[in-house]
Amino acid sequence: MQKCAARENCETAEKSQNCGNFRKNCAGAMDLPMRNIFRRLKKYRAPLGAAFVLLVLSTVCSVALPTLMTNIVDYGINEKDLGYVYRTCAIMAGVAVAYAGLVVAAYKIGQDAVAEFCGELRAEIYAKANSLPMDEFGKIGTGALITRSIEDADRIGDVINTLMSALSAIPFTLILGTVLAFRKDWVLAVILFAFVPVLFVVVMAVSGKIHALWKRSDEYMDKQNALIRSRLTGIRVVRAFNREPEEQKKIDRATHVMADNIIRANIRAGLISPVCMFLLNLAVVIILCVGAVRISLPGTRLTVGGILAVIEYVGMIMSGFLTVSFSISEVPRFRVNCARLSEVLDAPSVPPARDAGQPLLRGEIALKGVSYRYPGSEGDALSEIDMHISPGEKIAVIGGTGSGKSTLVRLLLGLASPASGELCFDGIDSRQMSEKRIRENVSCVLQRDTIFSGTVRENVVAGRQVSDEEVWKALGDAQLREFAEGQKEGLGYPVTQRGGNLSGGQKQRLAIARAILKPAAVYIFDDSFSALDFMTESRLRGRLNERLCGKTQIIVTQRVATAMTCDRIYVFENGKIEDFGSHEELSARCEVYREIYLSQTR
Repeated sequence: MQKCAARENCETAEKSQNCGNFRKNCAGAMDLPMRNIFRRLKKYRAPLGAAFVLLVLSTVCSVALPTLMTNIVDYGINEKDLGYVYRTCAIMAGVAVAYAGLVVAAYKIGQDAVAEFCGELRAEIYAKANSLPMDEFGKIGTGALITRSIEDADRIGDVINTLMSALSAIPFTLILGTVLAFRKDWVLAVILFAFVPVLFVVVMAVSGKIHALWKRSDEYMDKQNALIRSRLTGIRVVRAFNREPEEQKKIDRATHVMADNIIRANIRAGLISPVCMFLLNLAVVIILCVGAVRISLPGTRLTVGGILAVIEYVGMIMSGFLTVSFSISEVPRFRVNCARLSEVLDAPSVPPARDAGQPLLRGEIALKGVSYRYPGSEGDALSEIDMHISPGEKIAVIGGTGSGKSTLVRLLLGLASPASGELCFDGIDSRQMSEKRIRENVSCVLQRDTIFSGTVRENVVAGRQVSDEEVWKALGDAQLREFAEGQKEGLGYPVTQRGGNLSGGQKQRLAIARAILKPAAVYIFDDSFSALDFMTESRLRGRLNERLCGKTQIIVTQRVATAMTCDRIYVFENGKIEDFGSHEELSARCEVYREIYLSQTR
């Protein structure tokens, strides 16, 4: 595979002194996240402890089998005592059945506990994501939260299962196997014992740099998910500015770096198995050669059964060390997973809203020199925006795709804070208000209508306690009552996921009914009439003017016919206010507005 520029840059950075210092301090920095995750395992100590004990008992059964086999060879076959062979074989069968039962019970108890732990971990991550401030949420990113709640949580569960198996098997297998091997022949036992440190050193050498590779691959996995999600959600803007080749290059670059690091990490981890198998077979060959020489010596206590038993112990110990080696190769990635999850779980949550539950504001909005730039963006999405909206006023925001209209809506909803300037509600700076307080006073129909699976009533009320009469009134004002009354279920008409059984106009009107049912001081309609025909939109706007009389309305639209009905029109272009005024004033002096008007009326 040809090295991409990103990998070369990463490798160059690794050779620098700063990156070297980071790697030296990495092990200590990762200890706290690991303790943070293991602390959540305390409530599962009983089932995990029971599974551990069962695995230890199964290990004792597995170690006893070679001894029984040796007795069959030495005291049954060599002595031609078939009765002894049958009795010992029956005992071996019982031990094997007990071993199988203990393993099945241990894995059932352990897997259930780990699965429940991973489920609670995902639920905690989901709850934490919902409590993060929007700036912190944007800093982590939706793509990173998805991979952490799925991939990282699953990886932690897998490593816990592997570590539990390794810790229960290796110490007892090593101790019992070594003791029993010394009972058979001390020379063969020394050969067996000599391979243990060799194997440990080889495993540590092979898995030395896996941590950095997994860490980088997971970082670029987050970046890849974020880029793909951003491209899919903003496909219209990407195509409008002909940025598809550039966006594809970003995704390709992230994918290549991620895949390159995963391949290199897997190659290192994959070397462990063949190396261990080579050492295993080498130990068997040496034991057979030395055993053949010692068994021919006069006065030796070593028997053929003893040699076979020692070989079985070699297989058990090496098999256990294979499990440990896999665990060691997984620990670097496990540390990365713990750190990534702790970054989310330890992130600051939104503080309790002390200003929530107060009376509604009057609806006055003022923007004074407001600018905003998305993280990682090269330029401002909004620049030096000055607006003043009086209580009860109805204004329109019009402009082309990418002009900054939706960014303005994000600021008004408290989903982002201005980078500079002031955004005030009734003279109060939005930075001094909690997000809950802002959203109590703002009701919005977003550009992408959000429809849930459920009934029409459930979609409109959105968890609020309202009567059916209020729901019918909201549907009537949103021009959807006739549709609901035409269904035999009425308000109980089932709506599929994302409104798959509704048309685009019906979904928009359902979202509008939900928004106007909420008592608020400011109502924002973000391009929420685009799927309606002009007659339906005209009737809908008339009913909205009656229902929302005295309330501040902000209508974000690309339709001049919609903007003409407002008290004042703001024209956005490249993140700035090009001009504002009435339809007649803008038609006379604003070239951008005139182009939009002519493109829709010719």
